[in-house]
Amino acid sequence: MKSIYLTLLLLFANGAQAHQPDLSNLMIYEQNGRYFLAIKSSLTAFEGEIDYLFGSNAYKTPEGFQQLVIRHFQNNCLVIIDGDTTRFVNPKVKLGHATTLFAELLNIPEKPNSIHIRNNVFKDMPSNMCEIILALKGGIQKQYILDNANEHEVKLKLENNNWVVVDNKNLVSTTSYLFIGGGLLVFAIFVLIKRRKKKTMA
Repeated sequence: MKSIYLTLLLLFANGAQAHQPDLSNLMIYEQNGRYFLAIKSSLTAFEGEIDYLFGSNAYKTPEGFQQLVIRHFQNNCLVIIDGDTTRFVNPKVKLGHATTLFAELLNIPEKPNSIHIRNNVFKDMPSNMCEIILALKGGIQKQYILDNANEHEVKLKLENNNWVVVDNKNLVSTTSYLFIGGGLLVFAIFVLIKRRKKKTMA
């Protein structure tokens, strides 16, 4: 059941990310006692970053491109759990309209109490945003947004089975973004109705 849930969660992100190169998703999850990290975004986002850093002629084959993506990931993604820097092993890239990088995380405590994430994989895209999804054993799943305002970095700690932010005042939760977006939408509709009423009266 847990495997199905995680699969559906990853697939759910495909639609938006496949068409929006400035949006990405980083998920850390536990499965059968092992921990994994997945970064998902559009192929366009990965290509743009690799071409910008290494040049469009830096790879000749899909395999060459995948190796550059892995190299870039290893140099620009950091996960520290309970004070220890996590090792990424067996990284793989699944190419597609929505592209995903997977890596296993080694030496993770059975019940982590703190986590520090820095993700600069898409740092050269001016308005890029990354949704962080935590589905770790012992803590309720949480979602956060990393962007330029918080320098794509967050420190979290576990309190009463809830992940809470530490020392990162600029971090905004996904719920907050939805609330702000909903408010702007309501305001836009209100303005549109007012304008139509004025035209009708005229």
